[in-house]
Amino acid sequence: MPQEARSKVGGWPLATAIAVVLVFLFFVREILLPFIIAAAIAFILTPAVDYVHRRSGLRRWIVAASIFIVFVGGFGLLTYWVGGLILRDIVEITRQFPQLLHRMINQLAHLSSALTEQSIDANAVTKEVMADLAAFFSGGMGLKFAGYGVAAIFGTILMLVLLVYFLLSGKQVAAGVFWLIPPEYRAGMESIARKVLPMLWRYFVGLIAVISYTTFVAWIGFAVVFHLPHAPVLSIAVGLLELIPVIGPAVSLGVVGLTAVQQTTTLGLVGLAAFAIALRLSIDQIVGPLVLGKAAQLHPVVIIFAFLSGAALFGIIGLILAVPVAAAIKIVVTMYYAEPVKDQSPRGGSGPTRLKPV
Repeated sequence: MPQEARSKVGGWPLATAIAVVLVFLFFVREILLPFIIAAAIAFILTPAVDYVHRRSGLRRWIVAASIFIVFVGGFGLLTYWVGGLILRDIVEITRQFPQLLHRMINQLAHLSSALTEQSIDANAVTKEVMADLAAFFSGGMGLKFAGYGVAAIFGTILMLVLLVYFLLSGKQVAAGVFWLIPPEYRAGMESIARKVLPMLWRYFVGLIAVISYTTFVAWIGFAVVFHLPHAPVLSIAVGLLELIPVIGPAVSLGVVGLTAVQQTTTLGLVGLAAFAIALRLSIDQIVGPLVLGKAAQLHPVVIIFAFLSGAALFGIIGLILAVPVAAAIKIVVTMYYAEPVKDQSPRGGSGPTRLKPV
């Protein structure tokens, strides 16, 4: 008996299925971070695995395992070196925090007195802030931070295990996800994937390059040129803030500005401000466009909305994926609006037309 032909899946059932998946991901968002990070790293490293596999003729699992070992070893050495610098600076900052806080409040008090002619007791404000911080950390926040540390350790271990699986069989996992798409939509999804995937790869690799460049140049400026205290921590903070579009660079400029205020000479203050502006311009005008290209360029308003929406819905995962998801949506909409449009007028008109991509 011949099998009946399957009816085409309509738009509303498909939209409902996508909505259900998004709602499910929203409720399990707390466990998604290791999966997202492992998938992103595997996505970046897979072209290298494929290239070495083709050129060497070795089994793919051997190549994938070798690249995994190299990646983990390099990342471990970098973490050990940077972690030692950060730990040393954190211990020093913790020891000197009351003096640093008093100095900053005293400078702000002098600035406020000059502007408003109202005096502020820096000693009283410092004692009040220190008392509030002591009450904050004594109210169970210490145990909470310890819990975050344990969760981070287990999350890192899970991420490494998932990275092995994604490097070995990531293509099979992607093929399985693609198989869930109804057959009548697969050709369109293949066309979209051919445009979206290169953009995503370039975005993630470019973002790593921008963060590395920012951290390295900031470290040279802060440590070698201006001899700032705690330069490694400040450099890494400025570099990691590049993960947050638009808002992150503004915060990093504010952090550098607070550091510049603590300079004892006018020349040091002006020099550090000029260095921060030059670093920002080099990222925005040279490094960013060069390594990220035009694929992920969006209007700043769109970036801010996507960033805040992603953070509100999915937390840190939303921070990581906000811009690439928004850029992917832009590509999909551009392709959809560029499709030929059938003329449905009664007289037939002059045939199909093509809309200009946005």
